[in-house]
Amino acid sequence: MVMKHTRRGWFEEDPVLFGKDALPLLSACAEDIRYLLDRGYPFRTVITFVGNRHRLTERQRTALMRMCASEETIRIRKEKQLAVLEEGCTVHIDAFNAVILMETALSGSMILKGMDGCYRDLSGLAGTYAIIDTTDEAIDRVIRKLQEHHIGKAVFWIDAPVSNSGRLKCHIADMAEKRGLPIDIQMVHDADAVLKEKDHVISGDGEILTECTNWFNLYDELIKDLDDPWVTELEWKDACSERGQ
Repeated sequence: MVMKHTRRGWFEEDPVLFGKDALPLLSACAEDIRYLLDRGYPFRTVITFVGNRHRLTERQRTALMRMCASEETIRIRKEKQLAVLEEGCTVHIDAFNAVILMETALSGSMILKGMDGCYRDLSGLAGTYAIIDTTDEAIDRVIRKLQEHHIGKAVFWIDAPVSNSGRLKCHIADMAEKRGLPIDIQMVHDADAVLKEKDHVISGDGEILTECTNWFNLYDELIKDLDDPWVTELEWKDACSERGQ
C-alpha cells in the first residue's frame, strides 16, 4: 500500500516567522532570554515577557523556549555530552523524539538548532502520533547511524500512552531486524523519566540532557547527512566558550 505523503511539522507561516527578515529579531530575543535566565528569572515568565515585548507569535515563543537555555544549563549539558560512542556500548534512545525529529527534517519542514547544539522540532503532537510515509526512512537512518558507531545494543524507550505507540514499536523492530542491529524496545508510561536516569542517551529533550548521566549528539550527525535540511539557527555569543569552558 502506498502511503499518502504527509509533511510532519509543516506550518505554512514558518517561512515568514523564521525567514531571513525575522532572524535578527529572534536572535536579539534569544540574547534577552538568556540574559534573564542567567539572573534567575523563571523560564516561562521570561518567554512571556520577551514575547510580549517584541509581539512574537506563539510559535516563535515555543521555538525560543526550545532553543534557549541559561549559561549554567548549557554548561551542565556540555559537560555531560560524550565526544564518542565507545564500541560495544548500549545506547538509550528517546524513540518518539528521534523519529519525529527525523520525520520532520525528511518532510522538508523546519527544525531548530539550540544553544546547546542539539536539534529539536516544532511538530507538537501532544500525545497523538501516526505513522507517515517518512517514518521507516527516519527509523532506518537512526539505525544505520548507530551501526556506524559499532554500538553493542540500542534500547528504544517508547511512551506507551501515545497513540500508535504499538505500531511505532513494530516498525522499529522490523527495521532493526532488517539491518541486523541488536535492540530492545521498552514500552513505558513516561520515557522521559526513565531516560533521565540513563547513560549514553540519545535525545533532544532539554530536561533529559540536563539530568541524564551522559548523552551523545547523534542528531548532529543525522542532520548533517541530509541534503539541504531546513535548519533555523540564531546568532548568539557562546558564553561557555568565552569563559574557556
